[in-house]
Amino acid sequence: MEGKTVSIVNKTTTLCWHMQSYHKAKYLQWATANNFPSMLPDDTKHHQEEAALSTQPSLDNHLIPRDQLLHYSESAFREVAIQWLIETDQPINVLQNPMFMQMINVASHANNNVKIPNHKQT
Repeated sequence: MEGKTVSIVNKTTTLCWHMQSYHKAKYLQWATANNFPSMLPDDTKHHQEEAALSTQPSLDNHLIPRDQLLHYSESAFREVAIQWLIETDQPINVLQNPMFMQMINVASHANNNVKIPNHKQT
């Protein structure tokens, strides 16, 4: 290496590129003899591309099953409200109560199902 300016760098990626450029045959011979996968930049890039093609990532483990969404309609709400009035023996004017209306308004903005507290939680 006479006449060449050599700079010493403490980076493994630079060392890997050096091995690939100047000592590839010797390195591959050693890797094969020692049953070691090649870590040269071109080989690792090739292995990463192969892995990306062979395994399709899946979202299944990240998804949470949700109940079937109910679509809102005035008639469906009216039916459920009347059924609730009858089954809980509520007066008809309870549907006009400001707190009841506020509760329905808050629940209508929920992203998921509304969790209604039971008698032990109130």
